[in-house]
Amino acid sequence: MPRGWDFQDNSKDIKKQMNVVSEAAVEAALLFIEAQAKSLSPVGNSGELRDKIDHQVESRGKDIIGKVGSPLEHALYVEFGTGEFAENGAGRKGGWSYQDPSGEWFFTWGQAPQPFMRPAFRRNKKQIEQLIGGEYKSSFKGK
Repeated sequence: MPRGWDFQDNSKDIKKQMNVVSEAAVEAALLFIEAQAKSLSPVGNSGELRDKIDHQVESRGKDIIGKVGSPLEHALYVEFGTGEFAENGAGRKGGWSYQDPSGEWFFTWGQAPQPFMRPAFRRNKKQIEQLIGGEYKSSFKGK
């Protein structure tokens, strides 16, 4: 190496900082998507479906994985529909009867889809990209 030059390897620090910023960027995006999903979800009588929508960020080695969803089993049926109305014809045909907890019987052909998770992401891709880009831009100012 020529005299007067000193090489410093900062790659470990930069990688660590990139990981921190990436997690923050994913967290910001997930909070946005979660809010959008909650605003689009059908409320019903109790609002439980809307209230149970949540997010989580997970690091797996180099990968940062973000998830937004609901732990409620019926969220899937609301999103994609059921019976005759299910998306892509994937539901039960011919209708069915069921008895509610009070003992009363009902007949249904199913429920039309009421998508709220997919549109929360798909309708907002530009804003999500801007959120993620903004996290990087504010953290790495060209120093």
